[in-house]
Amino acid sequence: MPKSKILVPAGFGLQSDAALVYAKKIALQLNQMITCLYVIEKPGFVTSKFISKELETKIRREAEMQLSSRVNRIYPDREKISFELIITAGKVHQKILEKSTELNANLIIMGRSDGSDLTRNYLGSNASQVISKATLPVVTVRNSRILSNAHVLLPLDLYNPVTIKIAKAIEVLQQQGSRVTICSILHPDRIILEPAYRTRLKEIKKLFVDYEIDCRVQLVISGNTLAAEILEVARKVQADEIMLMTQGEKDHTEMFIGSTAREVIKNSEIPVLSFTPGVQASPYPYRTLFGNINNPIRGLDINDHLLKK
Repeated sequence: MPKSKILVPAGFGLQSDAALVYAKKIALQLNQMITCLYVIEKPGFVTSKFISKELETKIRREAEMQLSSRVNRIYPDREKISFELIITAGKVHQKILEKSTELNANLIIMGRSDGSDLTRNYLGSNASQVISKATLPVVTVRNSRILSNAHVLLPLDLYNPVTIKIAKAIEVLQQQGSRVTICSILHPDRIILEPAYRTRLKEIKKLFVDYEIDCRVQLVISGNTLAAEILEVARKVQADEIMLMTQGEKDHTEMFIGSTAREVIKNSEIPVLSFTPGVQASPYPYRTLFGNINNPIRGLDINDHLLKK
């Protein structure tokens, strides 16, 4: 049976090294195959007319040599990892999305050097385009320091439905063997809801523990931005990864990329695993890596249980 695939869009910068390092960890952990994708940029029809076949062939040759050298340096134990290199041409984000579908990949891992790629409108950013349109989870990593997913921070907005998010989180955490800190942020204007939030967090914690997941919960009462608080909690609890799930929060991709999730992805020093709105439309959202969650856990939505009494 062929191995499931992790797609890593790569270039020649340190951010690509970070993505390849993180992909190696996940591939060894879950027995996955890594597909490294390099896209020769072709912005549009007019521009592409000036790229001759000879020049494209030369670029492909040089790219293959440089990437092979880089991969050999990062993966000295290549015999332990199933790996392939694909070089193609076109618009970067389109090719990443096309290949993720063509390869039936389970995960995309993208590196970034700083926050600049996600500060612009989402239409101007390859990373933002991929995150918003992919039908599978996308991990963004910032640097190649020691990378881990042993301790995951899961922010939950208890004012909105969380049932599907919790079901997905449990499957991912079980697959990764991770422990989790669940945080919810309550604005002082809603302080009357504090007892309800604390009760719900205790119930959610019990559920995770019942599934044999090491779980801690935190309620943060703050008037700061959600992104700032999420990043601060991640720092305080020494999380290795932030899991962002946006299903049910916004119906518009533009809103997703332009809100809290974008700020967290842009500024996080640790990897961020994003589940985008498009994933929800898939009949098997996380394929073999994350399992089928067509039977979500019921009765956890604070709106139904507490706020609508």
